[in-house]
Amino acid sequence: SVAFFLGKKADEYHTHKWTLYVRGPNHEDLSLCIAKVVFQLHPSFTKPVRELIEPPFEVTERGWGEFEAQIRIVWKDASEKATIVNHGIKLYPPAGNGAPNNVSNTKDPVLSETYDEVIFTDPQEAFGQQLLLVASSAKISFSDSAVQECLTREYNDEEDYLKLIEASKFLQEELQKVKQHMKVALEEMADVDEQLVQAVRRDTTKSSS
Repeated sequence: SVAFFLGKKADEYHTHKWTLYVRGPNHEDLSLCIAKVVFQLHPSFTKPVRELIEPPFEVTERGWGEFEAQIRIVWKDASEKATIVNHGIKLYPPAGNGAPNNVSNTKDPVLSETYDEVIFTDPQEAFGQQLLLVASSAKISFSDSAVQECLTREYNDEEDYLKLIEASKFLQEELQKVKQHMKVALEEMADVDEQLVQAVRRDTTKSSS
């Protein structure tokens, strides 16, 4: 979601204008695989349930409070279970440097975006072909250009892949350290065992004499 403070246009019950949305990681056309998106807003809104069957999958409203909305994504393959996610609509920037988190006169848009991946383990062949077409589909723009300008971040697997490589490297290094510690510990145990054997032999020799 992205929220804008209304400034002089604000009143007691309408301090911000916000847009809640579902978009492709790089603004792809998700309607190739999504049949509809159902937004469940706070019950105080007129018509709190909004159902969209074509992109852009977005809902724009005005209000004064933050709340958690539910988003239900229904796929074009009816055999696939709908995906449900919850998203907290943020109107105010995070608190910092001792400042309260409800400063309402911020001039900058407040962006709250989460990247989620949906994995289809064994999709129907036709639906699988639709999924493959998403990556090369035309880009979808938002109804409000101000919202579009806020969404400059694009997501790709390369960043995740590099993180996995770094994590794997870290684990390998830690594993080597553990192996080295175990080797030293085993050598020390072997030395102790040898010393015990020698001590027992000395005690045996003294007893015999």
